[in-house]
Amino acid sequence: MEEALLSGSPTVFARQKLFKYTRLERLEDLVAGLFAPLGVESASVAEALYRVIAEDVVSPKDLPEFSVSHVDGFAVSECDSKVFKVVSSEVLNWCEAALVETGHPVPEGAVAVVPVESVRFLESNEIVVPRSYERFHEIIRKGSDLSRGEAVCRKGWILTPPLARALLELGIEEVKVYRRPRVLVVPIGSEFTEGVKRESSSVLVKAMCQAVGASVEVSKPVEDSVEAVKVAAERGVDMYDVVVTIGGASLGSKDFTLTALLELPDSALIVRGLAIQPGRVTSLVTVKNKPVVLLPGLVQSTVVGAIFLLQPLIKRLQGDRPRAHYPIGLYRLASDYSYSGRFTSFKRLRFVKLVSEELLEVEVVETPSPVQKAIVASHGFIMLESGVSSLSRGSYVTVYRAPGLYAEGLLTS
Repeated sequence: MEEALLSGSPTVFARQKLFKYTRLERLEDLVAGLFAPLGVESASVAEALYRVIAEDVVSPKDLPEFSVSHVDGFAVSECDSKVFKVVSSEVLNWCEAALVETGHPVPEGAVAVVPVESVRFLESNEIVVPRSYERFHEIIRKGSDLSRGEAVCRKGWILTPPLARALLELGIEEVKVYRRPRVLVVPIGSEFTEGVKRESSSVLVKAMCQAVGASVEVSKPVEDSVEAVKVAAERGVDMYDVVVTIGGASLGSKDFTLTALLELPDSALIVRGLAIQPGRVTSLVTVKNKPVVLLPGLVQSTVVGAIFLLQPLIKRLQGDRPRAHYPIGLYRLASDYSYSGRFTSFKRLRFVKLVSEELLEVEVVETPSPVQKAIVASHGFIMLESGVSSLSRGSYVTVYRAPGLYAEGLLTS
């Protein structure tokens, strides 16, 4: 594994508590360099939907296997006349025609299929084709969809429903895919264990993990103590591929999670903070070479940490690119926006809601990090680059989404 930022030695523990904010531009390469995809397994095509293909799959045959008709009509041969003799043969000779149905093989010697409504019938078992047609008109030629030996899907592709249909049509019922990461979500906070407050963020984090392909379990909340966190983390790394903690990570006295993790054998601090606001407390530790993601407890910070560290990590472990968020389009700001905080050197994520479908206009929904309204009311988010403190009304901004955070479509509500 690449050299960690700091080790678990007590002599450097004070330095480990200091944040060394990792910029998002470096994070993707960092995750890709530290963590390799998990093992490969065979799965039925149906079970492998939306998973990452682990090896190239080539077509074992032509598709279609025979040249077939695109319409109900008459397959016709070469002819120097408009009159064709109708036959029921698998081979057409000069100026002959045979009735074919949609999707059925055309006879050998057919050069076109004329739709049945386009011909005129004669009493002498003949038809008249009133005009000439291009060669192979309404014929789907053998191998035109997929040819034998052609790649159907490549290693690293996501198995989508259209790809699954193609595989099944070729008679391929099983494929090699990367194993799904097993993730344990551990909520931390004595307010939960003592019944003072209901724990609710785990359902959000679980959904965001599942949206990128993970198999997820949520543990019971763990109290704010180093020993309790150590027990939960040790169990997690022994049984799961990824452990995610929510809460117990901060700049203050309740920073139990990092303290606990670095007291475990074979632990290393990889990321101590991200250069993004909200979510800057998000961190990454390895224990026994397994990743433990530390998400802040404030809901907006929890979500941002999941978007930029947790989801990319899960994707990487499945052989995919370690990036989860994606653009949905270019929109205009409906009103001015300004930022007066102290994190102008960081990137800043701001949630936005659509205010005009017709004009494709959005406005920033800004609330403090503990307030969930900004997320609930939003339809996506924008990114303010380092050094940018204001955006003018009418400015064009790229709106992004992250898997599992929004329903499909961008509709006003």
